[in-house]
Amino acid sequence: RNFHSGAPKESSSVLEADSSKQMNKWYHTSGTALAVLAPVAFAVSPSAMNMPVDVVLGVLFPFHSHVALNYVISDYVPPAARSGARAALLAVTIITAAGLLKLNLQGPGLTETVKSLWREPKSEKAN
Repeated sequence: RNFHSGAPKESSSVLEADSSKQMNKWYHTSGTALAVLAPVAFAVSPSAMNMPVDVVLGVLFPFHSHVALNYVISDYVPPAARSGARAALLAVTIITAAGLLKLNLQGPGLTETVKSLWREPKSEKAN
């Protein structure tokens, strides 16, 4: 088994995001920020404060998930397949961040999109 033991080894690679003390620190900080900002986003939506909060969430969610899933790769993916798994994860992270950025800048925003899941659909008037 290849479980982490002790402090993470030093690596500044984005591909091995779980192997850096700095990334580990940012990972825990981003978790705290997500726990605070997610309820704030729902409380201030819709308002002018919503867009900046949504943009920050749109960066924090992919970053936090990227580091967390690197831990999963380190623990459960065989060593021979880790490089490919990490590269695929990086691609998914970049695509996710780009999609959330587009949603926040050109669409209704992350919070309003999530809130729309619980809204009744607008009924179409018969012609």
